[in-house]
Amino acid sequence: MRKSLLAVPVALCGLGLAAPHAHATLNPPKAINFSAGPLGTLSAEGVLSAAGTWQSNPVGLTGPAAYGTDRHTRLDITNAEMILQKTTGLVQFFVMAGSYNFPTLGEPILPTPSVPYYYYGAVPEAYITLAPTSHFSVEVGKLPTLMGGEYTWSWMNQNIERGLLWNSENAVSRGAQVNYSMGPVSASLSFNDGYYSNHYNVLTGLFSYALNKNNTASVFFYHHFGSTVINDTTLNHVYAAPENLDNSDIYNLLYTAKVGALTVSPYLQYIYAPSSVKLGPGYTHSDHAFGAALLANYHFTPMWSTAARAEYETSTGNPAGTGTGTNGGFTNNNLLGYGPGAKAWSFTVTPTFQDKGFFTRVELSYVRVTHSTAAFGAAGTAPNQVRGMIETGLTF
Repeated sequence: MRKSLLAVPVALCGLGLAAPHAHATLNPPKAINFSAGPLGTLSAEGVLSAAGTWQSNPVGLTGPAAYGTDRHTRLDITNAEMILQKTTGLVQFFVMAGSYNFPTLGEPILPTPSVPYYYYGAVPEAYITLAPTSHFSVEVGKLPTLMGGEYTWSWMNQNIERGLLWNSENAVSRGAQVNYSMGPVSASLSFNDGYYSNHYNVLTGLFSYALNKNNTASVFFYHHFGSTVINDTTLNHVYAAPENLDNSDIYNLLYTAKVGALTVSPYLQYIYAPSSVKLGPGYTHSDHAFGAALLANYHFTPMWSTAARAEYETSTGNPAGTGTGTNGGFTNNNLLGYGPGAKAWSFTVTPTFQDKGFFTRVELSYVRVTHSTAAFGAAGTAPNQVRGMIETGLTF
C-alpha cells in the first residue's frame, strides 16, 4: 500500500480458506453470537488498542498539513474497530468499522484521526458473500487483499509494525472475488481496483496447498491491465493508491511451517513495473524490485510469546533525478519509496503477553536503507532508523 511519504481479517472469505499470512501472535476470544431475527445468527467482535512510540531520525512534516508532524515520540490509538458478520447460510456478509492506523517500518507514523480519511474510510472492509456450497463462494464489496505474508490490521499480526515488503503490497480493494476449496487445495480469483485506485483493471489470484496440518505453500499474482494514470487530487483517499505499484505486476511465493510451539513463515516478493509513455517521465524504463522476508513466532507458554521478522528488498533504476516534477524527475520507477535503485533491510522483535482478551507487547525494530535519494531525518540523509513501541489493548 506504499504511497511513500518520504518522497512526497479476520476471515478472508465465507469458506474460511487457508490464508497465506503469517500466524498471528494474538488469540482473540470467541466472537459473540446472537440471533438477529430474519438475518439469522450474527457474530460480533472488536478491538481497542493504543501504542506509544519512540524513534530516531523522524522525517518531519509529511504530506498534507492534516497529517501533522512525524515526531520522535507519539502516543495514539492503533485500533478502535468493531466487526459484524454472518458466516452461515447462502447469503453472508462481513463489515468492519472504526478507526485504525498502519505503523510501518521505514515510514512515518501518522496521527490516527487522519488515517481513515486518507486511506479506506471509517468502514475499511465490507462485503457480501454468496456461498451456495461449502466449497464455493462469491464475494463483492471492499475486500481484504490476497497478497503478502502480513495482514493489514496490527492486531491480526505477530508484530505491531507492518514490514518493508507489506508496504509494497495493496491492503484493500473494491471488486468481486470467487473462492474455491477442496481438501488441501484452496484458490481465490479477484477482479478489482488494485491499490484502491477506483479503476477496475486488476486481476489477482491466490493458490494454496496444505501439505499437512502444519505446512502450507501459497502462490499469489497481481496483474494490471493497461496503464492507469492516478491523479491524487481526484481521489478521496489519496495515499491508498500509489500509481507506480498499481500499474505493476507482483508475485508472492509463501510457505508456512509449524513445529511444536514455533511457527516459521518465509516468503518472496517480485515486482515488475513496465515502462509507459502514458504514465510519463518516471516510467521511461521498466524496473524491478525483489524482496525476501522471514517471520517467526515462538510460544513459550499460552500467555507469553516472541515474534521476530527479518527482511531485505532491492530495486533497479538510476537514482539520478532532478528532484522536481513527475516522480521527482527520475527516469526510473521509485518502487521502494527511497528513490530508484534503493535497497533496504530490517529486523524486528516483538515479545508479547496475552491473558484472554487483554494483551501487551513491546517492539524494537531497525531499518537501514542504502543507495537512496531520500531516507530518514529532516533532510532525508540519515540511512537508518531505530524504533521502539509498546502497545496494549483489549480484544472482545
